[in-house]
Amino acid sequence: MDNLKIITNEKESETTAPTVVARMMHIWWQLLSSFFLVGLLGFGGGFGMIPLMKNITLGNHWLTASQFTQAIAMGQITPGPVAISATFIGDRAGGFVGAVLATIAIFLPSILLVILLTHVYHHIRNIPGLQAVLSATLAGVVGLIAAVTLTLGRSVIITPLAAVVAGVTIFGVLKWKWPYWAVIVTSAIVGALLLRP
Repeated sequence: MDNLKIITNEKESETTAPTVVARMMHIWWQLLSSFFLVGLLGFGGGFGMIPLMKNITLGNHWLTASQFTQAIAMGQITPGPVAISATFIGDRAGGFVGAVLATIAIFLPSILLVILLTHVYHHIRNIPGLQAVLSATLAGVVGLIAAVTLTLGRSVIITPLAAVVAGVTIFGVLKWKWPYWAVIVTSAIVGALLLRP
């Protein structure tokens, strides 16, 4: 009877290991392809990528909406672009390998496009209408950033003190040109001291 148990357990572990590996490979492929797409279509920098990242992340159930907001916050409080939030999302969905793949994937399209454009820009910069296309694209990106701001604002500004911090920040950045790093550090200190549950 014990031998039968051992054989059954061995068979279960044999079928379980490939299943786990296949599942992780599937998640890693999803992270790689999804964040490559985000990097390719996320015009306007990191803030333009947030709606795409949110749709992909929540659609694949890698994070909850609250965890996604935390991922964006992590991208803001660490040096570098907000797109580094892909590292956090990749880690949560697929561990260390997922973090590496998501990070590489989100930056790879930009790297490839910049390499390509450096070789062809002097040939295409004088094409009539190109500046109009770029201006309209930038206007669309501003609209995307405004939509992201409103969406994140509704989920983050939930107390009167948070509203005051947001309002003072907007005024300080627009009126006195506060540097972004100072806003992040000051907001973190205010949060640690006053916004604790």
